[in-house]
Amino acid sequence: MNNTPPVRIRVQFSKDGDLRFTGHLDLQRLFERALRRSGLPLRYSQGFNPKARLSIASALPLGFSSEAEFLDFWLDTEIDLQEVQQRLSAALPRDITIRHIEAVPNQAPSLQSSLLASEYHVSFLPEIDTQEVAAKLSALLARESIPFSRRAKTVDLKDLLLAANWQRTAEGLELSLRMKSTPEANGRPDELLSLLGLTAGSYQVRRTALIFNADEMTKHG
Repeated sequence: MNNTPPVRIRVQFSKDGDLRFTGHLDLQRLFERALRRSGLPLRYSQGFNPKARLSIASALPLGFSSEAEFLDFWLDTEIDLQEVQQRLSAALPRDITIRHIEAVPNQAPSLQSSLLASEYHVSFLPEIDTQEVAAKLSALLARESIPFSRRAKTVDLKDLLLAANWQRTAEGLELSLRMKSTPEANGRPDELLSLLGLTAGSYQVRRTALIFNADEMTKHG
C-alpha cells in the first residue's frame, strides 16, 4: 500500500469524430486503457480488482462532440506536466485531443459535485428553416413550464434552460444554449430540440464549456 499523497492531474480534452458515439462508461474504459499504455505511475484503487483512479465530469450524450470535457486522474509521484501530456496523448485515439492539463489539490471537490452548467452550440442542416425553428423556440419559452417525459419521471426543461441565443454565421442561424448540469438536475439540448420537431439527424451539437462553481473549485487551493 502506498501511503504517500497522490498527485491529482486535471485534463481538459476534446471529443470528435466516431468517438461522438462512445458512451460515458466506454469512454472511461478507453481512458483507463490509455493511462495504462502511457506508462505513467498511476495511483490505483485498493481491493481485489485495483483500477486506475480517474473521474470524468458530466456524461456527454451520444452523438455530441465537445471541446470541454474534463478528467481527473491520480499519479503516485510528481512528473513534469508536459511529459504527462505527451505520454497520454500518444496513448489516446486521434479523435481525442488534450487541450489543457494541470495539477489540482487533492482536497478540491470532485468535478461532478462542482459542476453548475454546460454550454452547447447547435448548428443545423442547410434544409432546416432556422427562422421557423427560432419562432417555435420563442413560443415554447413563452410557456410557464416545458414538461418533458424522461424515463420514469417528468422534468421541466424551462427550469433546466439558463440561456438561449441565436447567432448569424456564414452557414445561417446557429443556436447557443446554457443548461443546468448538476448532480440533481441535468439539461439536455436534444430533449429541447425534439420539442421543436427536430430529429437527431437534422442538427449537430457541440459542448463548448463546462461551468464550475469557482468558490468550490478554489477554496482548498
